[in-house]
Amino acid sequence: MAAALLCAGLTGCASLKEVTSSSKPLLPGGSASSTSPSPSASASPQAQAVKLPARASGPLDTGTVTHTIKQGTFSVALTYWTSDNAKLYTAESQKTINVAAHIEDTDSTHRVRLTTFQVTQDDGTNRADVATDSGKFDVTPPYPYNTVVTLPAATAGAKTLTLTIRLDLLVETAPKSNSYYRSTALDTLTLPLLTNGDTQ
Repeated sequence: MAAALLCAGLTGCASLKEVTSSSKPLLPGGSASSTSPSPSASASPQAQAVKLPARASGPLDTGTVTHTIKQGTFSVALTYWTSDNAKLYTAESQKTINVAAHIEDTDSTHRVRLTTFQVTQDDGTNRADVATDSGKFDVTPPYPYNTVVTLPAATAGAKTLTLTIRLDLLVETAPKSNSYYRSTALDTLTLPLLTNGDTQ
């Protein structure tokens, strides 16, 4: 009888259903939560490059320039040149300019004399005569007039320097007449100056 009971117990065990369990582990603290991506930081706009004011080009940037002034029946040619680097001129810097004048478009039978050569400097604030040469200089072709002008310091902060050049001429009315008429030639030369923050 005991054997019958044991057999019945084994038969009941065979009828038991297997219990399966999930192999997916649970995250600590309960169910898994999805992690939302953090918003990407917006790119900061790049700083705008500060553009420095550029210095205007000047007539002596290449070292020399020639101006021709018509004076009735003849012309006066003025050549300016310098061994300075004119691109580096500032209000305070020293500036040395060579000037040569000669007469064109006329013959050599009418005598021409230069009686006054004058240079006036204007920086927009102050105006001053910086060179005056008076006399009786024969500039009858092919003879030229040559001189050197050293400019003083300009007013601090000046952006340009304007030179006014004046030549008073005596021109013979007829060959060997020893009679003259006056002719005044005027020219200007504007030199740009570097100021703080300017670029060449």
